[in-house]
Amino acid sequence: MERVNNEKQVSIPINYAEISDAAGFAADECDSFFDTFGFFTMNGMVKIDEGNLEHFGIEKCFLCGMGPIAVDTRIVAIHKNTSSSFTGKARLDSFNIFANAVAKKCRGNANIRTAWYGASRDEINKILCHGFSECGNGAGKIGEMNGLGVQLSPISSSIDGVLSSELDDRGLRHILLCRVILGNTEVVRPGSKQFHPSSVEFDSGVDNLAEPSKYIVWSCYMNSHVFLDYIISFRVIFFHEPQANAIRPSSSLTGYPTFIVILSRFLPPSKMNLIANYTQDFQNRKITAHQFRSNLIQVAGHKLFTAVIELYKNEQQSARKYGSGSSGVK
Repeated sequence: MERVNNEKQVSIPINYAEISDAAGFAADECDSFFDTFGFFTMNGMVKIDEGNLEHFGIEKCFLCGMGPIAVDTRIVAIHKNTSSSFTGKARLDSFNIFANAVAKKCRGNANIRTAWYGASRDEINKILCHGFSECGNGAGKIGEMNGLGVQLSPISSSIDGVLSSELDDRGLRHILLCRVILGNTEVVRPGSKQFHPSSVEFDSGVDNLAEPSKYIVWSCYMNSHVFLDYIISFRVIFFHEPQANAIRPSSSLTGYPTFIVILSRFLPPSKMNLIANYTQDFQNRKITAHQFRSNLIQVAGHKLFTAVIELYKNEQQSARKYGSGSSGVK
């Protein structure tokens, strides 16, 4: 296994100093928001005011990692972990102790990164109460797992964490911003059943040594090597574009009409004209469904294609779960 320390560092303006309790809920906050965030505040989280520089830095970092979907993303609230309770202080102390231990082992560099973890509100509530104790099985996560452990996304790829989030009953999604002790990392392949370091030389896993898109923290370390700093609550809203009305592939390709409507939000008219031509060819049976899909990926780019279609699937699943109908795209 290769040892890595060549990942590009990303600096973000986050101040980890304690903030005042005055940043909590104001007395006139509506009941629905208390219902949504009440559990957060009762478990050591404090809301950051929108005018706060800390809020601005986290918001900018989050939206930069959302790619083309950033234009349709609105942050509703950011809550910070104050570590004010006995348990909260113990968790922070534990993280710092292990960071020092890993640094000594790795010649002074604990390789601490900032990373995203998307989840349902229920899962986040469990993490607030009990830590990451139930997060290693990959339940509800998008894509194939790289080993069995907590899988987080780098600071530059909040969109990957968002794909693993879920709508709550208020139509919000939630994502965690965490500090992660990586130490020496090793490659863990998709589909691997690995659940601990392959040797004492390594501390955590990644999917790629040069440019990792996943950090894997093993179950034995999940509550010592991951520290929750912030909860970001947000909405992703897709707008219906008139130019996409005429682009209606055959119903045999389930889900593509709505997907193309969403895709049209992020592509210029020239590329949408290409997609319209491919759609017509598909409807006239000049190309197969596989060729049609390949053409869409070529025009949109693999990352955008995957992000939009996976987010659409997740929206539909959440809508069925809560009986709220579609995500607003018809």
